[in-house]
Amino acid sequence: MSAVLWTRQKTEGLMDTLDKISGVVIIVLTISSLVLSISHKGEAMPDRNIQQRGIAAQSSPANGEIDSKVKLARNLLASDNPGKAEVLIQELIQKYPYEGEPHMLMGDMLMRKQEPIKAMHEYKEAIDLNIDYLDKKTALFQGKKLKRAVGEAMVEIDRRIKLNPEDEFMKSEKKTIYYLYRKIAGGCGS
Repeated sequence: MSAVLWTRQKTEGLMDTLDKISGVVIIVLTISSLVLSISHKGEAMPDRNIQQRGIAAQSSPANGEIDSKVKLARNLLASDNPGKAEVLIQELIQKYPYEGEPHMLMGDMLMRKQEPIKAMHEYKEAIDLNIDYLDKKTALFQGKKLKRAVGEAMVEIDRRIKLNPEDEFMKSEKKTIYYLYRKIAGGCGS
């Protein structure tokens, strides 16, 4: 009997020690987390990050080169020189894959060539890279033009589906059209 009592007393003493250590650790962790949260208060504001990215993008030295080549490509399109414009736009897409403007220009060029389905894909890429094309409050707003282009692509897709109802590719293209309609409706309300 005395062995059982001795074991019980040792176990109770050990539990008291573990409970005390656990309590101290919990208090230290609670105080540490409070100190960290107070010292970092206001650091991770998402608005700051967006503003900083916008400033960095505007001040990029590459923007000057993009702007000048975009103007040149627009002039080439306006002067009915789509061959040279296409080469320049392809070069811009290769050099700046994360810029929306070259894709927007490629979409414009494809619309001039009466290829609305291909243009739709370029416009989709441009919108995915820069949603400001659908924001009326920005200088980049292209909502009305995009809505018109998507409508033309829809007419062409419907025409092709009527000619070949089993065309799975055109059916998948229709899903892309609906995606763009939703984006346009949510972005510009025009």
